Amino acid sequence: MDEFEDQFRTINYEKLPIIPDPDTFYVNNATRILEKRRELSEVEEDLVNQREEFHVKLRVLKLRREDLLEKEEELKLSILKFDKFLKENDAKRLRAKSKQMSENDLQRQKERDIMKMEKELDFQITQRGKLKKKTESHAVYPSFLENVIKTGDEFQDIGTVTSRFEALLHTYDLLVRRYQENQETIKTIKSNLNNFIKTKNNENLKYQNMIAGLKIRLEAAKTKTVKWESIWVHIQNTAAKKTLTLGMVKMAIFNLYAHIKEAELDLNIAIEDTTKQLSVVQEYIMQLREILHEFKRMES
Repeated sequence: MDEFEDQFRTINYEKLPIIPDPDTFYVNNATRILEKRRELSEVEEDLVNQREEFHVKLRVLKLRREDLLEKEEELKLSILKFDKFLKENDAKRLRAKSKQMSENDLQRQKERDIMKMEKELDFQITQRGKLKKKTESHAVYPSFLENVIKTGDEFQDIGTVTSRFEALLHTYDLLVRRYQENQETIKTIKSNLNNFIKTKNNENLKYQNMIAGLKIRLEAAKTKTVKWESIWVHIQNTAAKKTLTLGMVKMAIFNLYAHIKEAELDLNIAIEDTTKQLSVVQEYIMQLREILHEFKRMES
């Protein structure tokens, strides 16, 4: 039992924490606090230094930024100036190119004009040669005219001959022009005549067609006239028969009326008034019918 208790105490004591000495504990804590305060003051000092350094860097950065902005503005101005320079340079190059093209066109035009003038000069030289040959070939005519003047008394000199020739030539031109004008007038008259003949032929054909149509209508009208004449004769015959029958009927009605009114000297109704005569006959028949009816009733 004592051995067990000794072992238990030994075990429990080993597990219990070691309690330091109070004085030593307080000294250590004070030292640690002082160290922490020193470290904190060092950290704060470092923070202050870093803050100042940060402000210094910030001011440096601000200055660099302002410097960069100024340089950027200068760069923009330089770019604008360079762009303007390029545009002016392009404009100058285009003007120079256009001027060069104009000069080239002008040069080519001048070359073409020179070639044209050279051709014209060659043509004029050729014409001059031809005219010279023609003049040489016509040199015989003045001598011929002089011989003509000498042989005749009509002309005094070559000028008179040429004047007469020019007058005859002018007269010939007038006659040719008048002949051409007359030919044009004749053409116009012929054209108008042809148009007139064509128009009249068309009108004649039109009238012939109208006459043919009218003839057809005339034959049809004649046929209808014969038909209606036969119908009219039939109507007249029928009307005569009906008139005769009507006269006979009127006479029979009048005789009947006169028979009814035979006791009266004055018949009171004209002979032509058949309607009233029929009315009197009808009234008389109705009276006879009533008498007959009354007679039969009395017998029954």
